[in-house]
Amino acid sequence: MDKETLLFFEIHKIELNDVVDAEGAPIYQIKDRMKANDKLFAYNTTPCEKGNHTIRDRSGHCIVCNTASIAFMKRSRQTGFVYIAGSIRKNYIKIGMTTTGINDRISRMNSRNVGNTNDWVVLKTIKCNFANMVEFGIQSKLSKYSVDGENSSEIFRCSYNKANEIVEAYFEENQIIKKEQKVHVVSLSKYNEFRNLLNSKR
Repeated sequence: MDKETLLFFEIHKIELNDVVDAEGAPIYQIKDRMKANDKLFAYNTTPCEKGNHTIRDRSGHCIVCNTASIAFMKRSRQTGFVYIAGSIRKNYIKIGMTTTGINDRISRMNSRNVGNTNDWVVLKTIKCNFANMVEFGIQSKLSKYSVDGENSSEIFRCSYNKANEIVEAYFEENQIIKKEQKVHVVSLSKYNEFRNLLNSKR
């Protein structure tokens, strides 16, 4: 590791046990190894196009060009609750995460009229590490059902069954350990009546 790289890590408070030497390899070739060893960043990887920098996060983003990615990656390590919420009034499903109490999160969603509705109910929660990254990964898998407008990346026109199927598959495919999980309603039948509607713009 050269002095310039070490200085960058010191300035941005990146611990050396969070980094790995890519030895010239692109991120996609070492991503699994980084994940298995809980590494957030790599140096000596392929240069970025904009500034020829060779320090990237696990998603392949240059963290010299975009230092905001550093805080995002650090937050992504947090343990939290990935949740499925539903609105009967709108026939919407929402995928989100919180590191605080889930009831407080739902109360804020309803008070802020997220998705132009205030009848959100938490349906299922799963506690896991890297909750922020898990949330974004699941949202990406469900994006073809997303709604247009504010919070569109988090709200979907699909049934609970469809959302839960994607959630469970994501955890299994990525070998993510569930610390705990809970279904919060007695009956999910009304939420399973929601239609799976594709967004033609996606």
